[in-house]
Amino acid sequence: MCEGPMLQDVEFGLKLLWREKAFSLTALITLALTIGVNTAIFTVLYGVILRPLAYPESERLLTLYNVYPGWGVIEGSNGVPDYLDRKAMTDVFDSVALIGTEGYETGFEGSPQRVNGEYVTPDYFRVLRCQPFLGRAFTAEEATVGKDRVVVLSYGLWKDLFAGDRNVVGRELRLTGRSYRAIGVMPEGFRAVGDDARLWLPFAFTPQQTSDDERHSNSWGMIARLKPGITVAQAQQRIDALNRHNMDRFPRFRPMLENAHFGTRVIPLRDELVKTVCSTLYLLQAAVGLVLLMGCINVANLMLVRSNVRLKELAVRHCLGAGRWRISRQLLIESLALAAVGGVLGIGMGLAGLPLLSCLGTNDLPRAEGIHLNGTVLAFTFALALLTGLVFGSVPLLNVTRRDLNDIFRQGGRTGTMGRRAMWTRSALVVCQVSLAFVLLIGSGLLTLSLRRVLSVSPGFKPENVLSARLKLPVARYGNYGDDARARAFIGRVLESIRAIPGVSHASATSYLPFSGINNSDTITIEGYARAPGENPPMPGSNTVGPDYFSAMSIPVLRGRGFSDSDGPNAPRVIVIDDYLAKKYWPGRAPIGAKIRRGLNSTDPVCTIVGVVGSVKTRDLAERNPMGLVYYPYQQDSIRDMHLVVKTSKDDLQVIAAIRREMLHADPELPLFDVKTMPLRLAASVVDRRAAMILSLAFGGLALILAAVGIYGVLAYSVAQRTRELGIRVALGAAVSDVLSMIAGQGLRLAAAGLVVGLGGALVLIRLVASMLFEVKPSDPGVFLGVAAVLMFAAMAACVVPCVRALRIHPANALRCE
Repeated sequence: MCEGPMLQDVEFGLKLLWREKAFSLTALITLALTIGVNTAIFTVLYGVILRPLAYPESERLLTLYNVYPGWGVIEGSNGVPDYLDRKAMTDVFDSVALIGTEGYETGFEGSPQRVNGEYVTPDYFRVLRCQPFLGRAFTAEEATVGKDRVVVLSYGLWKDLFAGDRNVVGRELRLTGRSYRAIGVMPEGFRAVGDDARLWLPFAFTPQQTSDDERHSNSWGMIARLKPGITVAQAQQRIDALNRHNMDRFPRFRPMLENAHFGTRVIPLRDELVKTVCSTLYLLQAAVGLVLLMGCINVANLMLVRSNVRLKELAVRHCLGAGRWRISRQLLIESLALAAVGGVLGIGMGLAGLPLLSCLGTNDLPRAEGIHLNGTVLAFTFALALLTGLVFGSVPLLNVTRRDLNDIFRQGGRTGTMGRRAMWTRSALVVCQVSLAFVLLIGSGLLTLSLRRVLSVSPGFKPENVLSARLKLPVARYGNYGDDARARAFIGRVLESIRAIPGVSHASATSYLPFSGINNSDTITIEGYARAPGENPPMPGSNTVGPDYFSAMSIPVLRGRGFSDSDGPNAPRVIVIDDYLAKKYWPGRAPIGAKIRRGLNSTDPVCTIVGVVGSVKTRDLAERNPMGLVYYPYQQDSIRDMHLVVKTSKDDLQVIAAIRREMLHADPELPLFDVKTMPLRLAASVVDRRAAMILSLAFGGLALILAAVGIYGVLAYSVAQRTRELGIRVALGAAVSDVLSMIAGQGLRLAAAGLVVGLGGALVLIRLVASMLFEVKPSDPGVFLGVAAVLMFAAMAACVVPCVRALRIHPANALRCE
């Protein structure tokens, strides 16, 4: 009995929407755009943040690291003694693993390849609850020095190196000049915690690493799996208790650790992996949510106008026996039909938007492999479409159900006349649109100004025409740290051969290339400097460089000199410091000739300052807390992991090819990787800011268009409904300016009311984006005034067509209107 009328209502609603093509097309375009941007951003949000980690019971996975806020180290790492203590002296972890990252050279002579890998303690795969599908994982015995020449391969590396040979277990593999035996292959879907690791070696501790002297010598990551029933807070409390216990066990560390405010952070692994992008993605999702709300308001306004025009039709149906529920169901079916089609189109728009988002850097986000359309995203989109239909469908529904339909016939046939209540409703919706647009445009204006300020910051060097490429000298061929003769000789030969390449003006090497993601620092002692009570020893960045480094990077030498070939291993130890350290520790005087000890012990080597150079940005143009830099000549220091820095005057591609040829000639098994120009590195450092700005501008622009369309719609319909009134006014002698001021004034009043309402929302927004701004006040008056001016200009533009239509009204024709 109920099925027939329902199907009739659906069929009638679809026919009506098909007949009213202009209305339906306008509504569908609005819904497709607004639902589409929400689908695209939610796809990124889910893939990066909300999607569970690809490990069984991943909610029990944690990461741990030591912090020393007093020293400025708010995100450190762990030492081997930490691992041993947390494994043996706590009762909250099912298993614990220590992780180190390393690059390994493989391939054949003349075509070396760089493969990223991890060296891990034997419980690594147990923590992640994943085992090799061929062979086995590491045993405890293999995590000892001399028995650690075994390797577990990723599925992809197994395919690349062994063509998927299932008899790979037991075969030999040469890595960085040493032979290893393959013992296992991980499943195809397995991804490492480090995301890009393609092989795993056992972490074999040396006696030095396990000694108590190595406490707080932190170089490794740590993951753990909680025991069932244990919470993160309980694990944090247990680790805090262990740290207090260790302070009592080793009192010699207590003064240093108390000054550094030492602690250990216990964080869910998923939260740690996405912490750098979490707030940005949530803000973007909130922004597109506001855009969707504006789209709902636009469609609701269209539906409201449509429902007023259909009042006579609905009244007739009511008189013929259709109850209010039947009429309400009809209106709701039409709204949900529009929303469903808009949702389908929105999925298409979202899919089309994903490649555009990838151009803004989404492929570089953590866990980016999960950014694709899936069941969760589809469910979100359809739920969003349903909610959207209910939201914009409720406005005409309330408008109709709150009216006396029988009274329609007593209005003298004026069934299309907009009542006072409907007019107020439409105006209120437009005010909401303008206020939301104001909020979004304030956010995009602040982010745009912030990026402009960031890009105006000098990095302290000239990146133009500077190439960089990374190489790492294997210990097997170039000796351990401390046995540096072979490494130094090789670096000298390579630099000399690169300088001979046509188009190369300077070439050098550095262990701490700015904007490369590398972070080196050392604790130093300044002779003659008395630290204040509670003041921590200086911990500046540490950079080992070649003699031509400052020229290659165009870093100015402010006082003294840079390094030269005479600063060899047998010459007096010298260093160069940056201007920040010079001003901080030698204010008002030259530090040339001052002594610095590299470390805190009296036996640590003493170096003489021979020069002061300009300070440089190392990680971000927006760095606010410089730590200073100390430069050491490579001939007097140990360096294995380095970047070559080459200043050129000709085409980069030609020079890169020539550098690769020289490297193959110098060592056919040594790959050159991470080859980039310095401008590209600087651009990569602001990609997150640029992407956030571009997206916010796009959403703000869409919001501005929707707000202008909303104002236009209200005015255009107002003019159409007031045709008789306007004709009478003109017939009675109303001036053109009076008519214009009446129509335009209505639009500008709506815009001004929206600005006032939006001001409150903007004040909330600036608190959320304050941490993303650089040298920009969240309440910057220029941004607020500029956005207000743009919105008022858009409102004036929206008034033009309705004003022209009002002026074209002929009094005689107007008086014949119903």
